[in-house]
Amino acid sequence: MLIESRQRITSFGSLPSLSIDGVPIKQVLYTKSLGVQIDQNLSWNEHIDKLSKKIASGIGALKRIRPFVPTSTLQFIYSSLIQPHFDYCCVVWDNCNKTLTDKLQKLQNLAARVLTFSSYDASADPLFRKLGWKKLEVQLKIQKAAMVYKSLHDLTPAYLSSIFIDRSNITNYSLRNTEGKLAIPRPRTNYLKNSFSYDGAVIWNSLPCELRQASTLSQFRIGCSNFFN
Repeated sequence: MLIESRQRITSFGSLPSLSIDGVPIKQVLYTKSLGVQIDQNLSWNEHIDKLSKKIASGIGALKRIRPFVPTSTLQFIYSSLIQPHFDYCCVVWDNCNKTLTDKLQKLQNLAARVLTFSSYDASADPLFRKLGWKKLEVQLKIQKAAMVYKSLHDLTPAYLSSIFIDRSNITNYSLRNTEGKLAIPRPRTNYLKNSFSYDGAVIWNSLPCELRQASTLSQFRIGCSNFFN
């Protein structure tokens, strides 16, 4: 699989045949790595499609059993078996386009209607408040903020920690109101603007100083949940 933009791949024309020790390497359009479907254009279409099918299947199962179990049990099953699908590696794929995130949001809305025995066209916002849920966009922000926190506290591999630079370490930044804030790279392409190094720093800098200085990851997650309420 050759990872490049669609325009760049088209410009190559026919790709050369590759082999290792005389064994031809078959070209594929996407591949699975640690549960994430990676396609050659990094569009995440294939991953979101498979993710949506898993989530829809789980919601269907909830709908079938809901007449026989209490609501608290339904919520526990959702939190244990369906929500993790939204969370898994979301920092990797959450730069997908709005069409794909809307597809996932519709599934989250459907789950809320199923758990509250609401009609298929019921407004989702009141249901989310009733369930104490946050919209997918907010959940992704919290997950990304938590990953930045872990990166800055050496709770991730070194290559993640190295992509963030404290503003106070850069002389051309004003020292005013920079405590704990990160330098934001200047994006020249949409790829960089959608990257973890850029978006993660923007989200981190939007947090209040006392939250950025949380002493534990657990405290930080709780603080983010309240901040992005």
